[in-house]
Amino acid sequence: MAHCIIDGGAVERPRAPPQPPAHHLFDGTPLSSDPMAEASGDGSMEDRISALPDDLLIHILSHLRSREAVQTCVLARRWRYLWRSVTCIDVSFEEFEDRAAANDLEREEMFKMSVNHLLILRERVDLKEFHLEYSLVVGVSRLSAKSDEANLWIRHALQYKAQTVKIVNQSELLQLLPSVFTSTYLKRLHITNAQLIRGFFDRLRKGCPALEYLFLSTCDIEDLDIFSDTLKVLILSDAIGFSFSFEHDAQVSISAPSLISLSVEECPSGARLPILKNMSSLETASVLLSEGDITTCDADGIRQFLGGLSGVRSLDFYYGDRQLEVKNNHGWCPTFNNLTNLTLDRWCMHADLYAMIVFLQNSPNLKKLTLKLNEPRYHNEVVSAVIGELEDRSFTCEQLEIVEIICSKGNELLLLGLNQFLVEESGIRPDQMRVSHQN
Repeated sequence: MAHCIIDGGAVERPRAPPQPPAHHLFDGTPLSSDPMAEASGDGSMEDRISALPDDLLIHILSHLRSREAVQTCVLARRWRYLWRSVTCIDVSFEEFEDRAAANDLEREEMFKMSVNHLLILRERVDLKEFHLEYSLVVGVSRLSAKSDEANLWIRHALQYKAQTVKIVNQSELLQLLPSVFTSTYLKRLHITNAQLIRGFFDRLRKGCPALEYLFLSTCDIEDLDIFSDTLKVLILSDAIGFSFSFEHDAQVSISAPSLISLSVEECPSGARLPILKNMSSLETASVLLSEGDITTCDADGIRQFLGGLSGVRSLDFYYGDRQLEVKNNHGWCPTFNNLTNLTLDRWCMHADLYAMIVFLQNSPNLKKLTLKLNEPRYHNEVVSAVIGELEDRSFTCEQLEIVEIICSKGNELLLLGLNQFLVEESGIRPDQMRVSHQN
C-alpha cells in the first residue's frame, strides 16, 4: 500500500489499528531513552510542553521538517499522533543521506516510501504549505516514473488545499504535468529545475485562479506565452530556458496585467528577447540581461524589452551580454515618466558614461539614483556594455534627491571621475551624494 497512496485522486488510508510506529515510518529512528520519552502524564514527571494545548503543539510541529515532526511521537503517549495533524509537509532527500544503504537507488526507495507513508497516515486536515526537496537516482528509462511520483505528491498537496507549494529538484529535469495544477487555494508556487510541458501556463490560469506568486528557476519552458490574470510577483531566475522545437524564430511573450513585481535574474535563453506586454500594474522590476543564446539582443530588442517596463517606479537594470554599439543617438531607451528609483551598475559607465546619461535623460522624475561600481562583466574578453555617441550629453533631473554610490575595492579612480562628472558637469550638489565601500 505504500506504493499506491492515491487512486483517482483519493487518499487510501489503512484501517486503524494497527498503526506503524515512527521508526518504520521514516528512518529506523529508535525510541528515545531520554526520561522525557517515558513521561506519560501520570504525574511522575513534570512535562510542561506536553501540557500545552493540541493546537499550539501542532502549530509548533508544523514548523519542523516532516521527519523531525514524526519522530516526536516517541516523546510520550501525549505526542503519539500529533504529527498527523500538521499543516505543513516539508520533506527532503537530504534527511536520508545518513541512512545506511547498499546504494543510492536503495536510499531513493527509502525516501519515496517515507513520503508515501507520511501522506497515507496523516489526518484529513487542510495544508498550508507543501515543500519537496528532490534528488533521486534516475536513469533515462526511469525519468517518467520519477516524475509520476512527484506529480502524485503535488496533486495530493493541492487536493488538501495547500496555499504554498515549493518544489526544489536537484537532479535531472522534473517533468511536471499541467493537469496537476488544479486548485482554487494555491497562492504561491516555487519550482526549481523542472521541465514545464506545453500548456503549463494555460493550466495555471484556468486551474489556479488564486495564484499570486510564481518563482521559476533553471526551468525548461515549452510554452511560447507566459500569461496570467492573477500573478502579482513573477521571478525568473538562473538561466530559464525556452524550448521552441521547430519554431526557430519564435519569440516568447510575458503578459500579466496584475503583475506588481517582475524579476528576471538572468535573461531567458532563446531566439529573441521576450516581449513584455500588458504590464499596466507593474511597479518594480529587476532585470539582468546576461550572455547566453540570445541572437537578437540588439538596440531594437532592448528598446522593445525596456518599453514593457516603461511604467515602473523602481528599476534595477543590469546588462551582461556582449558589447553593443548603438547608433542613431539613444532610441533604444524609452522614457520612464514614473521612475523614481533607478539602480545601475558598472556596465553603464563604459565609453564616457554613455548608457548612464541616456537613462538619466529619459527619467525626468527620478528621485534616487544608485550606482554600483562593481567588477565589469566580459563576453569573449570584451567588456559587456552598451556604447554609443551622444550629440547632447546634458540632462535635467529636477526631482533628484540622492545619488548613492556603492564602490567595490579597486574602483577608486572610477569613483573620483564619477564624482567629478556628477558634481561639476551635472549640477548635483555634494550633499546629495552618498558613498559606501564594500569588499
